[in-house]
Amino acid sequence: MPLRLISRLPLPLLYAICAGAAWLLRIVGWRAGFVAEGLARCLPERTEAERRRLAGEFYAYLGRLVAEILHGARITPGQLEMRLRFEDDAAVRETLASGRRVMLLAAHHCNWEWLLLECSRRLGAPLVAAYKPVSTGFADRWARDMRSRFGATMVPAKDIVQHLIAQRGQVRLLAMVADQSPSAKSDLQTWLPFFGQETAFFQGPGWIGAKLGFEPVFIAMRPDGRGRYVVRFVPLARPGERATPEGILRAYVNALEQHVREYPAQYFWAYNRWKRAKRLYD
Repeated sequence: MPLRLISRLPLPLLYAICAGAAWLLRIVGWRAGFVAEGLARCLPERTEAERRRLAGEFYAYLGRLVAEILHGARITPGQLEMRLRFEDDAAVRETLASGRRVMLLAAHHCNWEWLLLECSRRLGAPLVAAYKPVSTGFADRWARDMRSRFGATMVPAKDIVQHLIAQRGQVRLLAMVADQSPSAKSDLQTWLPFFGQETAFFQGPGWIGAKLGFEPVFIAMRPDGRGRYVVRFVPLARPGERATPEGILRAYVNALEQHVREYPAQYFWAYNRWKRAKRLYD
């Protein structure tokens, strides 16, 4: 199978191949409109030249990201620990050790796949992760196998609430990438300001945190050289606070916006996040 074969290549070679592919994608203008529009919408205070530079840095980052995701199928625990430095994870460990539950809220920023792998092996509790299945069958199987290498239980996002309820409180560590865009027909969405624009977000993370007792933590990931990252854990509510579903989502969106402003080139701009506007009755 191509993905399994390609993932066996050494990481430096994967970097070189994917860098060439990313350069070609930029030259032919793959999703260039989405990238330019997203940067202009979210960073209007930057000059046109600065946004063009960020777009170039984004495509270079995209090549590294693809190489690293492919390498995720064979990266070792030792390599992961060397490449991902965790800050402030003691609070998460202490929360789990005390018997309380934690919901890790990540985003499509930096390398969320390596982040899942390392969180599933380093935080001292079995991890359940919500994910969106890939439409191509063999790619979905490859992605699930890669993501669960160090013990994570992968559950389709549409089934995550039912899974948590069926487990009767046994799940104590949950991970979600919470910045995805709901479909227009979804009833489980809410609109919040994101970079000054009304933006749709899934309600699930807020509901799970408030109703099922998971303490929400934002994961802020920043680059620290090629293939190296620093991970910071940011609580979105005070311990024991009875946060509301919307309050949790607002705290997440605010933390995400602030972090992306600091490290904009590593956000996944290559999709139409604002493909629809808020309707009068939303």
